[in-house]
Amino acid sequence: MEKQPFIRKAGVAGMFYPSDPSGIIRLLEAALDEEKENIRDPDYGKKIIGAVLPHAGMVYCARQTVHFFANYIRQEKAVNGDLTVVIVHPNHAGYGPELSTDGHDFWETPLGRVSVDSEFTLTDIPLSEGAQKGEHSAEVILPYLQYFLKDGFRIVSINMLGQDQVNARFVAEKVFEAEKRTGRRVLLIASSDFSHFLSPEEGRELDDLVLQRILNKEPKAVYDIVKKHNISVCGYGPVMALMEYASMLPGHYKVHLLNRGHSGEVSPSKRVVNYNSLLFEI
Repeated sequence: MEKQPFIRKAGVAGMFYPSDPSGIIRLLEAALDEEKENIRDPDYGKKIIGAVLPHAGMVYCARQTVHFFANYIRQEKAVNGDLTVVIVHPNHAGYGPELSTDGHDFWETPLGRVSVDSEFTLTDIPLSEGAQKGEHSAEVILPYLQYFLKDGFRIVSINMLGQDQVNARFVAEKVFEAEKRTGRRVLLIASSDFSHFLSPEEGRELDDLVLQRILNKEPKAVYDIVKKHNISVCGYGPVMALMEYASMLPGHYKVHLLNRGHSGEVSPSKRVVNYNSLLFEI
């Protein structure tokens, strides 16, 4: 009997993003249209290697996220199927081990199925289906990938329950090793929202402390400043993993802050969640 594919069904469609394909497309096209005058067209280096992107409801943060993908598809004109998108994300629900990757064959959204790159194995990082229970921070990245990159990619998700610098460095090393072993092109996305439920002014001030350390390429300083000021950046571990990975690549990487905003720009409130999109290139 032929083995049935093991599919991770969409868990937050209809909540974090529309439950029908046309709704997703309309929302993304509206965000692109709204931001078209603000999306910069800089001449980046040889290769875009990663991004920090928000994972909130698409209606709140699509305007930040589309800046990255508009630049990526402009530079990477042809995505021919050899691209592995590694999504490193936090663990909000607390299930599973400190670090884990996913054992599914496909992930599913209203836009269709996305293949998991089963050959891009990460030595010593265990598989954990349960770690994805109730978790949205990788899933919400998929509709963007499907819309902008079409069918030219596969995914690997890395779930970080333990977000310290040792784990961040370990994740980066394992991604780097798998990239060399498989010969894949890799795009590493660190899934993270920034300050939560503060005034826009206070959230921006705290975000600036973290962003400065990212732009200075100081992963340990990211961890230190988050802990010192109890800053509610929920994916600081994935951000550090991206920084560590970028430092392992040949050449000197650069970081660009593309766009920033907060939930109060969509739903007016005195307490907002902040979103920042950053691009990493060499």
